[in-house]
Amino acid sequence: MTLLLWIARLLLLLIVIRLVLRLLANSRAAARGRTSPQPAAPERSGGTLVRDPHCGTYVPRTRAIAVGSGDGTVYFCSAECRDAFALTAPRRAS
Repeated sequence: MTLLLWIARLLLLLIVIRLVLRLLANSRAAARGRTSPQPAAPERSGGTLVRDPHCGTYVPRTRAIAVGSGDGTVYFCSAECRDAFALTAPRRAS
């Protein structure tokens, strides 16, 4: 019976510690969000991530399907998203 009481106290202590750590992490994240704007393209150690305009998925630029060139380049996560975006995008006048 003493062992069960000890285990229950230990579990309660671990839960309290986790809640405190989570509150601290959330307050730090909120403080960082207010002071610095988020970059347009997140930089990672593996390269730059680009956002698929159709589904919103971030993919590494090296694995993305690029359409266009220069500043008008659009990146897609898959051929399906590229094709679906092409069907829904407004047509340009030639």
